[in-house]
Formats: sequence, structure tokens, C-alpha cells
Amino acid sequence: MNPSNAQLTARRYRAGDPIFSEGDQGNFAYIIEEGQVEIWTELNGDRRVLNVLQPGSLFGELALVDAKPRSASASALTDCILSLVTPDQVNQRIDTADPILRLLLLVVIGHFRSESNNFRGTTEPALVLDAALTKTKLSLKERITDAVDMIRLEGEMKEAIAKEQFHLVYQPIVFMDDLRIEGFEALIRWQSPKRGFVRPDRFIEVAEATDLIIPIGQWVIEQGLKDLKTFQTKFNPHLLMSFNIVGRQTNSEDFVPWLLEKVDHYGLTPDKVKLEIIERTLFSGESSAPWIENCRSQGFALVLDDFGTGYSSLQYLNEYKIDRVKIDKSFVDGLGTNQNSESICSAILQLSHALGMTVVAEGIETQAQLEILQSLGCDYGQGYLFSRPLRFDQVMVLDQDAFR
Repeated sequence: MNPSNAQLTARRYRAGDPIFSEGDQGNFAYIIEEGQVEIWTELNGDRRVLNVLQPGSLFGELALVDAKPRSASASALTDCILSLVTPDQVNQRIDTADPILRLLLLVVIGHFRSESNNFRGTTEPALVLDAALTKTKLSLKERITDAVDMIRLEGEMKEAIAKEQFHLVYQPIVFMDDLRIEGFEALIRWQSPKRGFVRPDRFIEVAEATDLIIPIGQWVIEQGLKDLKTFQTKFNPHLLMSFNIVGRQTNSEDFVPWLLEKVDHYGLTPDKVKLEIIERTLFSGESSAPWIENCRSQGFALVLDDFGTGYSSLQYLNEYKIDRVKIDKSFVDGLGTNQNSESICSAILQLSHALGMTVVAEGIETQAQLEILQSLGCDYGQGYLFSRPLRFDQVMVLDQDAFR
């Protein structure tokens, strides 16, 4: 029986049926559709259970990946339905997986192989073996659980793109002198039908590690530009929109031409679009300088996000033409209670202004923080003190006086 790459083939097993034995060559990996599967080995003639797997679990993939004999046996603990996965399907999935997941899987394989070899032939007492096996089983289970969840999350995100489950919210950025709105930062949100609200840092991490960041990033920008045009028409033609940009986008030669085309399509101009990039992304590659110059030559303003938390260096600020820096929330949090925080904010403002850059402080939540930043000469502010991120319809009902 040879399942095709396009479709998984299912097999049924009765409770107690062997699925494969330790030492067998690996012909398939298995996904449990129904029932439970027991993974076990023999130590000193005794049967030792390594794990009991539940529906949704993947097992048997190790022998397919490294072409070595099975390191343990598998049996149906209850009546089961298993989907068979071919070696090509597993290896293709690994080859196209993100680097973090691929590395994790290789670590898991090496960990499992080494521990299995250590247990085999040991003369330790049974209680010591049980404790060691339990520790190994839990460590392996945690790693595989994380890996499988990443695979599932990636699949759910593809579905979310297709079914338009993502939406944007817009957090106002205000002038610090009169607290009126200069523009917005576009932020993506996901209310998953299966998981509920998914934290952006969780799904963006997976998106950045895969090619999903490209379609997601393009959707964010296109939707944000469309909404910006509506905001400009209703409130102020000078409103700006800031977008968070990641490494995959800065490494793409097509990004800037694509962005120019979209800006023109929605009747906007590049000077109304700001590109926010964190330090470790902007300064981590040889292509940074040409990319920055290309963006600025086309009229896009660049914002250095989370300033002071990454590669902060006077050399970078001297070499790269940045339009604006963002003081990280971690420094703003201490204003009013920590003198060091005020000194750091003051130094960032003085340095930035001396180099011709404007400054926005993010994460402003108290009146005391606002007043200190105003006294230090901060140009712009962002935070819950002014507004939480707003849905499109919430922005549309803001008072006209909120804008210049």
C-alpha cells in the first residue's frame, strides 16, 4: 500500500494490535485520527511504556527522517484509526519547514536516539529506570507538543488568510504639544474560531519563520492604506499610517516597487507612509543600507522601533538615515519612579534631535509620564493614556477636534 503525496491513507487497528516493532525499518509515520497508541520498549526483559499518544499526535517520524531502525515499539492501546504518512511527505515537510522548527525536530531526534541507546542494556534498578524514562518522556513530549502546535498554527493561519479572519486595529500617534492625532499605527489581530484571541507575538513569530509573513504583511499594508485614504478623506488629508516591517520584507527586492504601486493605487503619497523596523532587523544584514536608501529615495519615512533594546550604536545612527526613533515602553514605564529612566529618555531625545530625527514615545499610560516627556521635548506620543487600538468603525466616529 503506497499512499500518494496528495492524500493520506487510513488504517484501522484493534486494541492490542502491533503497529511496528523496535528495530523495524520505518516505512510510514502515523497520525492518530481516533483512539490511543502506546509507545514502549523492553528493558531487561520488562516492558516499559514511554508514552501514550492521543488523537492528533504524530509518531513514527524519526525513522523516516534519519533512515535508522525504529527506536521503540508502537501498539494500539484502543481501537484506532491511523493516517499513514510516507517518507517523502515527512521529508518534504521538514525541508520546507521554518528553520526553528527544522532545528527543533533534529534536536528531538538526536535527544530521543541518545536516550534510547542509554537505556538499552542498562543494569540500573527498575525505579531508577522509571524515573529516567519519565523525565525523558516529559522532555520529549514538551518539545514535540511545541513543534506540532507550530505546524497546526501555521495551517490555521493559512486558513485564516483564506477566510479573512485577520483584522486591523489602529492606535493613534499624537502630537505632544496639543495631543491631537498625527496618524495611526496599523496593528494586526486574530480572533481564531478554534483558539479564541491569539496573541500577536505568538502568530507573528510563526509567520516570520515561514513564508506566511509575506501574504500577511501585504494584506496588512493594503488594508491599512485603503483605510488611511478613508481617514484622510473624512478627517485630515495629512494623516499618516505606520506599518511594522520584518526581515523577510526588507530582504525582498520586490517589496518597495510593490509598496509604491499600492500607495499609488489608493491615491496616497509615500510621505504619508512610515515603515517601522526593529533594530535587530534593520542592522543585521549587509542589504540594510541599500534598502534604507531605496525607501527614503522613494519618499517613505523610516522609524526605528524599540530604540535602545537591540543593536543601539552611534555608528548605526551615523551611517543610516533614519527619520524617527521610538523610545521603547520599557524606558517610558519608569518615568516618574526611576531617575535612570528619565535620564535615558532625555539622552535619546537629545541625541535624536541632534541627528535630525523626531522621537515618539510609546506605551504612555500615566499623566506623570506624559508631563515628563513633554518637559523633555518629546515630539510624539502613543499609548493607552491617549487611546487603545481602535477598530475602523471606532476611528470613523472620532470627533473632528481630535485631529489637526
